[in-house]
Amino acid sequence: MPPHELQDYRKFGVIGREDITAATVLVSIANRDCEEQPSLLAWVGFCLALRTVRDGHTCVDFDNISEWAGGIEIGAVDAPDWPLQPGIWLDSLKAVKSLVAASEDRRPFVIDGHRLYLARALSEEQDIASVLMRDSCRQVRVLLGGPGTGKTTKIAQDLVERFSSLSTKESWPRLGLAAPTGKAASRMTDVLRQRCLEVGASASVIAAVTAEPARTVHKLLDYNPSRVQPFRYHAGNRLPYDMVIVDEASMLSSSLMYHLLTALADDAEVILVGDPDQLASVDAGTVLGDIAGFRSDRFKKHPLHKKIAELTTIHRAKDAPGIKALAESIRAGDVAQTLAVLEAGQTDVQWIESTNKRAVNGLVTEIVAHAERLQNVAEHGDLDNTLAIQQEMQVLCAHREGFSGVTQWNARVESKLGITQAMPWYIGQPIMITRNCRSLALFNGDVGVIVASSSSHSRFEAIFGQPGQHVRVPVSRLEDVATVHALTIHKSQGSEYQHAVVILPEHHSRIVTRELVYTAVTRAIKKVTIVCPRNVLEAAVKKPIRRATGLTERMTSLWNESQVKLEVNPLAVHDT
Repeated sequence: MPPHELQDYRKFGVIGREDITAATVLVSIANRDCEEQPSLLAWVGFCLALRTVRDGHTCVDFDNISEWAGGIEIGAVDAPDWPLQPGIWLDSLKAVKSLVAASEDRRPFVIDGHRLYLARALSEEQDIASVLMRDSCRQVRVLLGGPGTGKTTKIAQDLVERFSSLSTKESWPRLGLAAPTGKAASRMTDVLRQRCLEVGASASVIAAVTAEPARTVHKLLDYNPSRVQPFRYHAGNRLPYDMVIVDEASMLSSSLMYHLLTALADDAEVILVGDPDQLASVDAGTVLGDIAGFRSDRFKKHPLHKKIAELTTIHRAKDAPGIKALAESIRAGDVAQTLAVLEAGQTDVQWIESTNKRAVNGLVTEIVAHAERLQNVAEHGDLDNTLAIQQEMQVLCAHREGFSGVTQWNARVESKLGITQAMPWYIGQPIMITRNCRSLALFNGDVGVIVASSSSHSRFEAIFGQPGQHVRVPVSRLEDVATVHALTIHKSQGSEYQHAVVILPEHHSRIVTRELVYTAVTRAIKKVTIVCPRNVLEAAVKKPIRRATGLTERMTSLWNESQVKLEVNPLAVHDT
């Protein structure tokens, strides 16, 4: 049985009930072979490691253990024990030899330096580092840039140049395109084709570049959870591509990046494209962010430094200088400049403090007017205009629940529209697919609008797509959908709106970070409105996401080790 003192740590939000339950199972299994009794700190360490996936970490970093203390006031008389010295924690964990191993042994938990990993997380991180560092990063390219900086145009230009320079079609590389979500993959295919046309590619080159449409990473790897080996493509059965390009790579978790990289052929190129300043994966890891760290001059001698290109000019912001300045100040963590931009009175940036009820009510009126306009065009069957108007304005919330959350804002708008719970569908209702539906070619994150049905068999249909390129689906075939007069900032990644209304909570929240606000602001094309108190905004801009991983140090160590080998044997062919 776990020590009852663990409940004190749970009370302060350091660990959860599920962490204690999982740790108890592991300890009981280990005790079948030996009667080891972990100390209280070891129990806490196990629970922290089990919680890492939920919190986006790949490990527990004891060098920064103060950041894991939750609501514990370290040193207070009535506070649970929380040592700040890594050695105290590590000694407690190392004493439980049946569960904790050195990095080469197989146990549920592994200590690597001053970090504690779940064994699988460490193995995946080691393999990611090994693939990226293979042959001094020769097969890796990284393209970084914020929204509107021309990343897709740059990729198109490079591909057109690459394909056009090859003498025969037989030598053209087979290209795989992927993105984390179905929505991002669909957009990648369309935008890449358009950019190829814009840069003057021939019909044969465009056909080669778009021979296979972009797919989700899961689909690229042919994932099927019902199989013993869920991924068809893996280290023992490599992907049949010479080059794989991954868009929105910041959204890839450590585990998914592992599955992708280890499935690549040894001589295949991989190009990772994304914005490291946006929100990272919902799951554990910040692989693109870790890679982006090698831009720094302190890594000049590391081979990955030369493989990173960054685009910084925001082309689409020429008509919205305030949005551009706001995004740049948030990304830099400059609170004073962020407030200065918001208070400068620019037409494309608006800040409403939550206590300003008159301004908030005026904004609600504007949002409802947009919803009524959407209803009106949907009612009259103007489908292209319906889709265009839906993208004109979007409420983005940090939280799903609560007064400032998605649920409350959706209810507020529908109440003003006269919509009741007895009306599951109504004309002009904006909806989002919440789970991939392959039979309809609709993906998690796809947004549509309910319109009057053109068939006598159903009263309502949903339209999805873009103006001039839409599909109609009977609502009877829709399964997993949500109403999205408001949606979470996380769900908005990869989307753009003429006017983005960003709703932050009225009180400090640990999920409201610099990356969250930056992601929300950069969804806007012509105008952004932020609704929140000053102290919440200041705290968010000051607070970057810090996820514990060891990937940077691991890739640095691999390079240093390879250089030592070369010094000892200059003729050695090193494959890190």
